[in-house]
Amino acid sequence: MKYEKLSKIFYKDESHYQEEYEKRFKGYGTYKTGLYIKPVLKGKHVGDLTELFIVNIDPLMKLQEQIFINSFEIQNMVRRMPPIAVKPYLEKLLINELQSTNEIEGIRSTKKELSEILSLVKENKVNKNKRFIGLMKTYKFISRIKPFEKLEDFRVLYENIVADEVEAKLQPDGELFRKDIVNVTDGTKNTHVGIYPESSIKEYLTNLLIFLNTSDIPDLYKYMIAHYYYEYIHPFYDGNGRTGRLLVCSYVEKKLDQFTAVTLSYAINQDKQKYYKALEELSNPNNKGEATFFCQAMLEILKDGQESLIEDLSLGLAKVKKISRHLNNLDWAQDDVKRLLASLLEVNIFVGHNLVLTNAELQENLGFSRHKVNKILQELETRGIVKKIKNRPVTFDLEEDYINQVLL
Repeated sequence: MKYEKLSKIFYKDESHYQEEYEKRFKGYGTYKTGLYIKPVLKGKHVGDLTELFIVNIDPLMKLQEQIFINSFEIQNMVRRMPPIAVKPYLEKLLINELQSTNEIEGIRSTKKELSEILSLVKENKVNKNKRFIGLMKTYKFISRIKPFEKLEDFRVLYENIVADEVEAKLQPDGELFRKDIVNVTDGTKNTHVGIYPESSIKEYLTNLLIFLNTSDIPDLYKYMIAHYYYEYIHPFYDGNGRTGRLLVCSYVEKKLDQFTAVTLSYAINQDKQKYYKALEELSNPNNKGEATFFCQAMLEILKDGQESLIEDLSLGLAKVKKISRHLNNLDWAQDDVKRLLASLLEVNIFVGHNLVLTNAELQENLGFSRHKVNKILQELETRGIVKKIKNRPVTFDLEEDYINQVLL
């Protein structure tokens, strides 16, 4: 028999609805979370407190298994990448992720702008007047985010990534969080109402910390439920989406790999309708707290992001072989010239023209002197292979015609 949402059964067969709920909630294959919500209907809390639970159905288990297989494959492919391209590739994913998390919130940002901010962060030239500095710094150092243990950790995350972006009237006005009501709209009507007052926010977030640190529920299920519960609580007036997605990314990074973790917002942005529908469905009174389908939707989104990564990496690794053949046939070039040219080509095929190695980075990665790097680049410029694109710091990029010549 097809496993259906309780909200669907409510309308199809109301006489068996309560019986089906009891069977699911009390079943041997059910994970109870200890987290309670008041369901939401038309932007208002309705009914009694309901415990969130997950039925460990086959599609969930298969998704979890495939996600771990994909993570292993991604890590294996990254090990096969040219070492000089790994860091720029992660930075490309980082820029895609930040642009996507902004787009989900209706905030405009460009890859060029985010690339410039990444350069400032890398050079430790932090300008507080620059947009997205906090967001970039936090995502770049996602592996350093420790598991959350106290309420203040949520406020620290907020301060680190979005506080400077939120207008003054929407800043937290309680001890740590907001103290008043907040409504979430889809542009035309209210779709959700956050927990309030602040004392209740603290109580709910404390329960979330207990859940994250003590629950025996499989970790990937746990992290997706934690993301939902955080968004349900909505502890701030603004910035909940960005902090909530980073929260789940920081936990996914510790369980899977950094590359999977920093593509979650990008994957969500590819199917925002599915994401928002899953959030809304879980809060529906007729679903009675069943989080099975929310977890399934979120794991599908995570898997889709991994599969896009695998496809992208596969293409890049295939191009590496073409580069190797091209350089082997380059009779006029000495070994040092080939090494530098290989570095420029390898980085380009994985990240394009948005993230180009500076002369200083080439020196560091290749162990060449500044004089040698300058001399080689001058020769390549004379041959029409590279062009100078920046003076501070000095940076050369490959000519597009040459890239096409190598890869065609």
